[in-house]
Amino acid sequence: MYRLWAKAIKNNKIINTIDVKNGENITQEQKLKKCLSEIFYKLDVSAPVWLPKHNKEFMEFKKIIFYKDDFIDDVVFDKLEIDLIDDGNKIN
Repeated sequence: MYRLWAKAIKNNKIINTIDVKNGENITQEQKLKKCLSEIFYKLDVSAPVWLPKHNKEFMEFKKIIFYKDDFIDDVVFDKLEIDLIDDGNKIN
């Protein structure tokens, strides 16, 4: 089961958390896109600008950090941290 955990942070305090899952038989990239869309929908924000640094962060650290400046619209948080909790690959 592919699973992401998002934390909206303001003044170094978590103000909202969202846990989303996707068990569909689709590619990892498609699962990531669907889960991100669900997170942004639940937070009622538009999708942020996706930069090459976000790809690098996610590939290296399994974490993405979006700051206020990454969003076109105003947001109520200072940053949005999204962690990959489970990529759906079983380790034996």
